[in-house]
Amino acid sequence: MKENHKILFTPMNIGNVTLKNRYILCAMEGANVIETQQGFEFNEHCRDYMIERAKNDVALIIPGCTFIQSVMTGQWLYEREDIFNGPLKELVEELHNYGTKMFLQVGAGTGRSTAAAEGIQTLSRNPEMREMAKQNGFDLDRILEAPSAGLPDVWDPEMKTTEMTTQHIYEVIDAYGKVALLCKNAGIDGIEIHAIHEGYLLDQFTMNCTNHRTDEFGGSLENRMRFVTDIIKSIKAYCGEEYPVSVRYSVESKMRGFNQAAVPGEEYEEFGRCREESIQAAQILERAGADLLNADNGTYDSWFWAHPPVYMPLACNLPDAEFIKNYVKIPVACAGRMEDPDTAAAAIESGAIDFVGVARQFLCDGEYLTKIKEEKIEDIRPCIACHNGCFAMYRYKGVDCGVPETPMGRCALNPATFQERKFAVTPAETKKKVVIIGGGIGGMEAARVCALRGHDVTIYEQSSTLGGVFIAAAAPSFKEKDRMLIAWYRHQIEKLPIQVKLNTKVTKEMLEEIQADEIILATGAVPRELPIEGKENENVAEAVEYLIGKKGVGQKVAVIGGGLTGCEIAYELVLQGKEPFIIEMLDDILKVKGLSAANSNLLRELIRYHKIPVYTETALKKIESDGIYITQGDTESRLEADSVILSVGYVPGNTLLEESDHVHIVGDAARVGNLMHVIWKAAETALEI
Repeated sequence: MKENHKILFTPMNIGNVTLKNRYILCAMEGANVIETQQGFEFNEHCRDYMIERAKNDVALIIPGCTFIQSVMTGQWLYEREDIFNGPLKELVEELHNYGTKMFLQVGAGTGRSTAAAEGIQTLSRNPEMREMAKQNGFDLDRILEAPSAGLPDVWDPEMKTTEMTTQHIYEVIDAYGKVALLCKNAGIDGIEIHAIHEGYLLDQFTMNCTNHRTDEFGGSLENRMRFVTDIIKSIKAYCGEEYPVSVRYSVESKMRGFNQAAVPGEEYEEFGRCREESIQAAQILERAGADLLNADNGTYDSWFWAHPPVYMPLACNLPDAEFIKNYVKIPVACAGRMEDPDTAAAAIESGAIDFVGVARQFLCDGEYLTKIKEEKIEDIRPCIACHNGCFAMYRYKGVDCGVPETPMGRCALNPATFQERKFAVTPAETKKKVVIIGGGIGGMEAARVCALRGHDVTIYEQSSTLGGVFIAAAAPSFKEKDRMLIAWYRHQIEKLPIQVKLNTKVTKEMLEEIQADEIILATGAVPRELPIEGKENENVAEAVEYLIGKKGVGQKVAVIGGGLTGCEIAYELVLQGKEPFIIEMLDDILKVKGLSAANSNLLRELIRYHKIPVYTETALKKIESDGIYITQGDTESRLEADSVILSVGYVPGNTLLEESDHVHIVGDAARVGNLMHVIWKAAETALEI
């Protein structure tokens, strides 16, 4: 282990519980050990995931949030003693065998952060259907409970909250104590309250902008904090003062208003909880008996602070966690892109924080801590903060709350996460000669898995290096983790018995001579052709040409296409001091299914903050050497531009072979999609050979 990393593996207490090191696996949706939607049930699929992380030295595991009442049925969690005394107790005992502790995170509700699924939206707009559903046990009024009535839902502002009754508040407070006692009796080491965090129900009670009550739970900060502090006191009353209580805590809300977020470095007036009020709130929690502040920032209005995408700085919440630690005596953890061990170690060593909260990096690589200890940093598969697998709820004009195609909590880069048995890499029954055409991410993943299974693998790549089109995707300055992923793949290929033939364009005749048992085509995608006059001009570049530095641009740049790549290019250009503007044919930018709202919201806010002009429902008609012609409806106009970057999407690039029994097409060569589609399909194919 590196000398400076040793501090990360020193013990530290939360209350009377000693953790063997400073790493906390924070709660994530999809990692819920107890499912809460349709009643309560133990999620068996979590077992393998958690045991693997425990084997690899995680000190504290906090599963995804379990609600105090079932979302759909309203059943109380404490009524399911069988889950606590049965499978949950067994899981905790297994974790303890590896020296790993577990806290159960429990939430009170979502309030105005309720996901506006299609059925919920329908009920919210139809009083008769809403009442009928209530009579049948589905109470939308309860689901939408908030401190005050009429608050706009984050996902669908037309959907309004109802006011939580004082009686129900006290029922929830008592229920927390009952659940905590079940946890204690089951051997669970502590409880975490999903409290002053992310703009969920309890957080809404603490903020003036969402709490307009006049009873004992509204008005002064002490009153607005009362719901949470009474929950802490209830837990201590049922379990004893020594039973640890962690509070998930957003230091600042980072809100400019409802559905308006502040970006890093922006000067703004805080609409939610500011730093000054946060000091008082943290001290109130400490006096009430909290044993840990598990800190980050943000609400669902500023979701990208709690779920930081690639555009957020590494360790983005560390300054705020360090700030709040100055005002409390209890330990403070910090979450939010904290996976760099050097940064984490320096923060612990300086006393800035006490624990490191890491979540998605553990989805990406279960052996993360073992590799740090063994000085195998280059072998850590890096989380690239894409959210494609772990939290792909999306939104854009016309879609308020898009549902991801796979269950949340999965990983785009590691398909084995929560699918450990399906994607287990086992030796092949028959060793085969496998030829892989294309050395991009899909080709390298297929080669890696095939080689691990014992096949004889050769990669043919027509360029001079491995990485494919992802080299261009990783080019922007804020894509340091993407570049690390390419380096990780290249390193894995070097370590394995894989032949790599660069600068080799494969033909059908070559394939006949090679006589492979299996062929995997991973030739990627090619840019979509745009039939526009002037596209051959010297001032025009394809997105990839610009990103890899093949073509430079002038000062004023027209970016044609407001998808993910186009918007990222525009952002990168403005960081370089250029003057980009975006032309998009659709009625909104970033209309990409599966692009997490955390990512798209931040990119939209960055475009807003940097004043990048956006022209939607606009068609490009002609390109000239110093400008472009566009049409908006029946109106044609001209915009000045020194350069034009075409980012209008891609189509599969395979023209070599059709799929057959021994020819497999993976990645963008089969279907243009995101990185998760590429990697998962490549891994599946390699496991089937």
